[in-house]
Amino acid sequence: MSNRALIISGGGAKGAWGVGTVKALKEQGLNYNTLIGTSTGSLMGPLILGDRMAELEDAYTSVTSDDIFNKNPFKKNGDIKTFAAAMRLIGGKNSLGETEPLKALIKKFVDITLYNQLVNGDQLYGATVVSMTKGNTQVKTINGNQYTDRNNLPFDKAKTESYNDLVNWIWASSNQPLFMSLFTDEHGESYVDGGLRDFVTIKYVLEHKLADEIDVVIHNTPDLIDSNYKPGGILSILMRTVDILLTDVAANDIENAVLNVQLDKEVKVNFYYMDKEQIALVPNSLVFEKDKMRQLLDSGYNSIKNRTCRIDNCRITPDGHILPDTV
Repeated sequence: MSNRALIISGGGAKGAWGVGTVKALKEQGLNYNTLIGTSTGSLMGPLILGDRMAELEDAYTSVTSDDIFNKNPFKKNGDIKTFAAAMRLIGGKNSLGETEPLKALIKKFVDITLYNQLVNGDQLYGATVVSMTKGNTQVKTINGNQYTDRNNLPFDKAKTESYNDLVNWIWASSNQPLFMSLFTDEHGESYVDGGLRDFVTIKYVLEHKLADEIDVVIHNTPDLIDSNYKPGGILSILMRTVDILLTDVAANDIENAVLNVQLDKEVKVNFYYMDKEQIALVPNSLVFEKDKMRQLLDSGYNSIKNRTCRIDNCRITPDGHILPDTV
């Protein structure tokens, strides 16, 4: 049996589409030895590996912005609360919003029983974060300490050592910089959303030789960015700048992975994308509305079941080439 990995990108409320997509993939009989999630993908990961799809579906169709923010930087229409943002800037705050309720929400759905299941199981889970202190990407993993790479070397030591660590790493991975809370550990190192540097963490799976086939769920279109943006105020330009930077990160993820990793055999990669109509449901992915998230989840599920989802397939060869795959 081949080893199969699932990589899930960030995307905030768009994660509801990913839940529907994964639900349909699992109904096709696909199971995963490894799951690496970024931002909303990091929150989805433990529930997927724990076969708690009903709970995951509930999480992504019941949550509202009040369940995420105690200081919400956005109006209901997705615009920035300009006065509140100005006050936080003047007050020297390190973000325009705060997300303490999100941590409680993570604990609700990723409970201690699920944590123990993952620790004692044989699957690998990882949450991708970026260290604002060091400027690098880190994948915080949890497993039964049974995993080594094919050279019998242990994985890096960036593991979650306790349930509270797991909650904190998921929280850190889910907090987009500027708009959400900053997580600072006991050593004074600060962390944010892994999507700041890795939209999808393909390199980690390849360099540890974790899979023969990788499914990548991307909460965006292949174009990744709206091409009809009209400049607004300073904060609007700021949000657009973040979008452009993240788009560049996403576009380079697979190329960088291939250039920097030497494989010992061919790996197949399948990319699953949203379409523009689905994206239009949540123009601001940090605004959480239950009805729209329900629509997104159903849309993701049906697009896989009805084979209408955009899927790009490729093969990565040991000599570093990316070849199209028609299967």
